[in-house]
Amino acid sequence: MLTKETILKSFIEDDAKEAIKIYEKYKLAYEKDITLFTNNFYSPNIWSFFEKYCSSNEVLVETNGVFEESERKMISFNNYYKAVYPIKILEISNKSNFSNLQHKDYLGSILSLGIERKKLGDIIVRENKAYLPVLEEISDYIINNLSHIGKSPIEIMVIDNVSDIPSVNFEEIVITVSSLRADSIVAKLANISRAKAIELIDSGRVLINYVKAKDKSQDIVKYTRVTIRGIGKFIIGDVIGGTRSGKQRITIKKYI
Repeated sequence: MLTKETILKSFIEDDAKEAIKIYEKYKLAYEKDITLFTNNFYSPNIWSFFEKYCSSNEVLVETNGVFEESERKMISFNNYYKAVYPIKILEISNKSNFSNLQHKDYLGSILSLGIERKKLGDIIVRENKAYLPVLEEISDYIINNLSHIGKSPIEIMVIDNVSDIPSVNFEEIVITVSSLRADSIVAKLANISRAKAIELIDSGRVLINYVKAKDKSQDIVKYTRVTIRGIGKFIIGDVIGGTRSGKQRITIKKYI
């Protein structure tokens, strides 16, 4: 069984605090053989750890972020009977004809209500609407207290049919790199020299699976999420071949 000591060794300090809370739920679900859900949404470096190291014959571990390709997900333990996750999906409509609200506008306004980011899932923005999974316990609070985003009036409704929700949009690209090292990947994704890429990494502007990159030489594997602040967010795909000069061609999904 997973131990608290393993948790502390596996995460940086801030993430370790959250991971310990999840561990306590995991342990309780195991000991009492009951279904439990986490009280927050978590980034991939956290939920993927529990999927990988905790799922067994004794404890069923599953995650749910509502959207396909969700980054932020809630974790469930022993949900054998498919109980509904305590999540509500909000559709936030911009009623102004004179503003074009962006992801940061919706997120900033919700956080200004005093809500922690971890209480919210991913946000998808399409055609003057935002779609947002939130903890069920805070959905009414958001609906009753959020009437404007900036100067734009908005309308909020709860969506019951998941099929009404749009999917995450990606731009599919292929890059050619000399190696799978972090500095090589970042240089190509940001269209800069490797020396500039190393500067970005050293300055803390590159996140690998939501953790600040520390080692410019670490290999980047399939499904890794690379965030370059000021540039964009990417999911690393397959190596699909090489060139005569020995470089590798890799598929990339870029969030748009």
